[in-house]
Amino acid sequence: MIVFVARYGLGVVLALAVLGKASDLTAFQSSLATFGLRGRLAQAGAFTVVTVEALAALMAFSPVADVVVGVTGTCLGASFTAAQTYLLVVGEQAPCLCFGSKERASIRTWARAALVLLMGPALWGAGA
Repeated sequence: MIVFVARYGLGVVLALAVLGKASDLTAFQSSLATFGLRGRLAQAGAFTVVTVEALAALMAFSPVADVVVGVTGTCLGASFTAAQTYLLVVGEQAPCLCFGSKERASIRTWARAALVLLMGPALWGAGA
């Protein structure tokens, strides 16, 4: 049951994140300036993030092994959590645009990122 919830929960969360970012890709691209990405680098970064999230969401709903989905979720969750931690540590009040909303970085956005991080090992462990 935990594997089912973690796998499909991860897929749903990532799909919502993709839809949110893709609905206003320009705003998401602009938000990457907070991390020093501007111009073509921000375009490439935004495209890469949305593409990787979309592929990971598709993997969660495909017959790919749980361990592969888990490792991917762990890597994405670690990246998201690191980005949110950075924003909180430096006191940056920039919107994360994690799900397309202009919600400012907060413990709430950090917790969502950490949830993605925790879903990954739940699947990774299931495949071992």
